[in-house]
Amino acid sequence: MKQLAPPFPEPLISAVICTYNRAPLLRRALGALCTQTIGLERFEVIVVDDGSTDDTREVAESFSGMLRLRYAYQANSGLASGKNHGLFLSRAPIVAFLDDDDVLDPHCLEEHHKTHERFAQPHFAVLGYTGLAEEPARSPLMRYVTVVGCQLFSYPHIAHESILDFTYFWGGRSSCKRGFLLEYGVFNPIFRFGAEDIELGFRLAKVGLRVVYNAAAISSMIRTLTFDDFCRRCRLQGQSNWAFSQLHPDPAIQAWAQIGHAEQEWAQITTRFDDLMKAAGDLDRFAQARARMDLSIDPVTTELLHQFYAAAFRANRIRGTVERKLGSTPAQPSPLREAVSQGARAHRNTSPILSITRCASLDEYRALASSAEPLTAERSALEAPIIDRGQAAEIEGFCHVCDKNVRFKVAFAHAYLLDGKLTPNWRETVTCPSCGLNNRMRGAINVFEDECRPGPQADIYITEQATGFYALLRNRYPGVVGSEFLGSDRPSGAVDDRGIRNEDVTRLTFADASLDYLLSFDVLEHVPEYRAALREFYRVLRPGGQLLLSVPFRPNAAETLIRARVLDDGSILHLTEPEYHGDPLRPDGCLAFYHFGWDLIDDLDAAGFVGSSGVFYHSTVLGHLGPAQLLFLGRKAASP
Repeated sequence: MKQLAPPFPEPLISAVICTYNRAPLLRRALGALCTQTIGLERFEVIVVDDGSTDDTREVAESFSGMLRLRYAYQANSGLASGKNHGLFLSRAPIVAFLDDDDVLDPHCLEEHHKTHERFAQPHFAVLGYTGLAEEPARSPLMRYVTVVGCQLFSYPHIAHESILDFTYFWGGRSSCKRGFLLEYGVFNPIFRFGAEDIELGFRLAKVGLRVVYNAAAISSMIRTLTFDDFCRRCRLQGQSNWAFSQLHPDPAIQAWAQIGHAEQEWAQITTRFDDLMKAAGDLDRFAQARARMDLSIDPVTTELLHQFYAAAFRANRIRGTVERKLGSTPAQPSPLREAVSQGARAHRNTSPILSITRCASLDEYRALASSAEPLTAERSALEAPIIDRGQAAEIEGFCHVCDKNVRFKVAFAHAYLLDGKLTPNWRETVTCPSCGLNNRMRGAINVFEDECRPGPQADIYITEQATGFYALLRNRYPGVVGSEFLGSDRPSGAVDDRGIRNEDVTRLTFADASLDYLLSFDVLEHVPEYRAALREFYRVLRPGGQLLLSVPFRPNAAETLIRARVLDDGSILHLTEPEYHGDPLRPDGCLAFYHFGWDLIDDLDAAGFVGSSGVFYHSTVLGHLGPAQLLFLGRKAASP
């Protein structure tokens, strides 16, 4: 294989591939890029690794001498975030978004570029053709979803060189002008899977987006989806459709999302859902077995198979829509609501009741905020009446920590004036009457368990001990160790007569690589040398270990606000009005030295963490209210 040597001419096209734990498929996709007729020196490849735990990095880097390739790692954040990451790293005037399970025909990128030359105006994008490779083409299911039901691809309905609308801005097989995206809009990172491409296309259509179909820009899908795979895909699509419909009330989007009667449909489906899935699965296994033996299926059985495919895929899409809807609106007691809640609790790993979005920079946050304004308005509908009344209230919901329905209590004890109205400090209220934890504390446990997935025997260190939060966490995870800072005059690591361990977070006594997780909530702002604490956090974590922390944060600020400094003589120089936060061991509170900005991500990177990001979370059902509820997550690389 030819080895590339710089200097290179400016690339004509940037090929962006987002991937997650598909190293063998990625190897084949990158191998196909090595045969592109446009010329290896005339395009660049950007591989965005969305938190893989396999050998994705090694596979990508093995092509670095054959392709103009850059590898970028990020914590698992979903397709939209990964595509934005690749877009921001790209340098060519044209960006092609490719899938990691597709191999390109040698002429594919050249055909994309030719079409862009013919349609040079910024608002023209190009859609290529994706067919099935030999192995997937043998699958009755894959043939159904690409030719009959067209749930995956819908090429039979379009002709070569058609000029199409935004609904054909399909991810994985489309290219567009980089400048057009950067000027008018990027992918909304609220979409982890599904609808991220069409939602962006809808926004871009308002400034003229048109899609040109080039049937000669060919790629082939090499991955064979199973029945369970596609049902899971439909369920995720239903969740994304709901989010899409809430962002854009436009009638065209409501029709496209097909969410109008989702709850009523699910109420009719739910009692026979398991039977439907079993029957459809049995038919699929029969059809797949016949295909493996190169035996045909009679027309009557084929028609029955197609009917069950259609019903199963639609049922899963509706299920996903209802789950997402009930996870982002006020709880409404009903048999359907309770059934979905029980299912979500039983399958918490796959039911996204908690809405989570990651951002790693101020620019990403601003893009998210601008894209999510309608959804933000919908969420605030529950909060506005409480603000208007200006008095304590109760909200029906479900406590993740207690695993039961509760009535959260909203207090005004820490309220502040916003736009002339007394507004609850949402972060420090919405308290569960059962476990006593507020929004911030419950959110910390919810995000920790949803994002980090700790095992029951995990070694966990938390930078607090004299709190009810620590006691509750210790009850859930026996391997939890906590501490407080009792003063530099006491030995680090020692335990006082109350059983409280003394630790200075800038000089921890834990051994190197001895912990699976480190949790620190609203502590760093009180540490003058907080960067030293971040380095210590990194040191004591095992490879693959994760850090989850919260701090007072200014989401619209690039830089951290320094409120006070410690001078050489030990005195404190206050640069702003002194601010003291509550502390269980200090009646007068603890001085805050910082209010953090997005440069905290740079500090985490400098300490050694990879894929660091801000994790925004929200759910009215779970009592996580208010704007910009945020935690930070970083990971220690699994290998050097």
